[in-house]
Amino acid sequence: MSGLAERLVDGPCVLLDGGMGSMLLARGLAPGDAPERMNLRQPEVVTEVHVEYVEAGSDAVQTNTFGANPIRLAHFDLAERCEEINRRATDLARQARPRFVIGDIGPTGEYLPPVGTGDVVRWDEGFEMQGRALIEAGVDALHIETMSDLREAEVALRAVRRSSTEIPVMVSLTFDRKKRGFFTIMGDPLVESLTRLVSDGATVVGANCSIASPDLRDLAAEAQSGVPGRLVFQPNAGSPETTAGGIRYSQAPEEFAADLAPVAAAGAAAIGGCCGTDPRFIAALRRRMDGDQG
Repeated sequence: MSGLAERLVDGPCVLLDGGMGSMLLARGLAPGDAPERMNLRQPEVVTEVHVEYVEAGSDAVQTNTFGANPIRLAHFDLAERCEEINRRATDLARQARPRFVIGDIGPTGEYLPPVGTGDVVRWDEGFEMQGRALIEAGVDALHIETMSDLREAEVALRAVRRSSTEIPVMVSLTFDRKKRGFFTIMGDPLVESLTRLVSDGATVVGANCSIASPDLRDLAAEAQSGVPGRLVFQPNAGSPETTAGGIRYSQAPEEFAADLAPVAAAGAAAIGGCCGTDPRFIAALRRRMDGDQG
C-alpha cells in the first residue's frame, strides 16, 4: 500500500484542502465557465491555489478535476480533452509539493429516469475514462465526491476499480438534514448508504458539501457509530447567503475548526472543507488538530 493508503486505513487523520472553485473565480475564472479549463489556460494559477493549501497545512490536495468527466466537460466543448485535463491537473497538484495528491471525481450533473435522462452505461464509460487518466497520471488516491444519488456513486466506484483494485478510493455522498435524519436529495439514508459503499469496495466513505460544520458534527457521530471502517468529512463554511456581490459564506475559520477538530480526534480518516472554505479554514483546522494531538 502507498503511504496514503496506510494513513487512511490505520493512521492519523489526513487533513485535506478546501474549496477550489471560489479560489479560481477570485483569480480570473469567468462565472459559468469550467474550472477545469484553467488547467490548460492558466496552469500556474491552479498550482498557486494548491500551494496555498499546502502552506496552510494540508497533507493532501485534490486535483482540479471535479467536473472533468467527459459528460460534464461536453457542456464546455472539452469532452475530447478529458484525459489531457486530468493528467495536467495531476501534474499541477504535484508541483505544489504536497505529501499526497488525490484525484477528484465529481458527479455527471445528470439524474436517472424518471427524474432525468442519465444513462448508466454512459456514466460508467465516462467515470472509467477519468479514473484511468488520474491513476495513470500517478495520483495517490481517488475521491468520488458530492454524489447525491447512491446509484451514481456505485457506478463511479465500479468504473474506477476496473483500472485498479489497489488504489485507495474515498466516496462521499452529500446529505441534507431532515426531520427523520440525514438523507441525499434522492432519499438515500446516511448509515445504510455508506455501509453499502463499504461493501462495494470503497476504502473510506463519508459526506461532503450541502451541510455546515455544526450539522456535520451530528452527522459524523451517527456515521461513526453505525458505519464500518473509517470516514471522510468535508462540510461547507456555514450556509450560503445571496448578496449583491454573489454567494457569501459567513462562518469564521475558527468556528469551523472548532467543530471539525473533535471529528478528527474521534477517528476520522480524513477531514477538510468544501464550499466557502479557503486556506484560512485549513490553517485554523491544522492548528486545532496539532493541539489535539499534543
